[in-house]
Amino acid sequence: MRARWLALVAVVGCDPATNELGYGAALVIANAQFRPGGFPAATGGPDTVQVEGAASTTIGTFRARLHAVLAPDAEGAIIGLQGADGAWIIAAGQPDFDTPGQPSATATYGFDPSVAPGPQTILLAATDAAGRIGVPSTLEVVAGAAPVPEGDLVVGLAWESTADLDLHVIDPLGGEAWSDQPNTSPPAQPGVPADPSAYLGGGILDHDGNANCHLDNPANEHVIWRPRAGPNGDVAPVIPSGTYTVRVAARSLCRDAAAAWYVEVYARGVLLAAARGEAVPDDVSADQRAGAGVTALTFKRP
Repeated sequence: MRARWLALVAVVGCDPATNELGYGAALVIANAQFRPGGFPAATGGPDTVQVEGAASTTIGTFRARLHAVLAPDAEGAIIGLQGADGAWIIAAGQPDFDTPGQPSATATYGFDPSVAPGPQTILLAATDAAGRIGVPSTLEVVAGAAPVPEGDLVVGLAWESTADLDLHVIDPLGGEAWSDQPNTSPPAQPGVPADPSAYLGGGILDHDGNANCHLDNPANEHVIWRPRAGPNGDVAPVIPSGTYTVRVAARSLCRDAAAAWYVEVYARGVLLAAARGEAVPDDVSADQRAGAGVTALTFKRP
């Protein structure tokens, strides 16, 4: 394994791999080392005998798998998305049962939410111990749009890790929806008769993603304003005018060193705003109550 790791270091030559996490890369590979820049040119390295994987995957999910069979002298592989900056380096694995003597390359991957839906081409090139790079093979994959939950107003958080993150959405009246208080509607005032349907008009959190480090796939959360059925008929959403604040808190990074996240806001299916960020260990040590987290974005509603 050490020899293979040294081969990966040699692969990058004068354009070295870094400790970057590949935040913002269009293609994300699990358990791989990020290599900035364009996909490298072939330099006489080993061939890729075969590469295969699913014909399609949903944008924002990270469970797609590709598998390649490499030439006997291969020690690793570089994987990237055609036309996109950044690639990933992985070590070669053991030969498959039916291809003895030929190392394999296996990766779990996903497309960043910024990737446009449609056909995409994944490139995979084998590398040897001297750092030579082979001619890349291609895998054609259709990137499918992740469905946005229906609603008059939808604020979503998605992330690509095992971390337990929390979405906090604060409306212009100070109502805050998050995992411990999943509704922006204020509680009934003492002495005032409670309207049993009032809570249905608020922004309501759909679920607590990756709660207690139990992995969801994909990991996401949404606060949604939409008509809901009440005991006396449908209740229209109450969307106050003014400025909304969207925050992202990290309860735990679980098994990861950091967690890249993506926030988006939709009004009846139309994208209003979006932002990216990264949760780091310092975020976990911060206060995790109401108002917790870093501000991802603010937006206004008339």
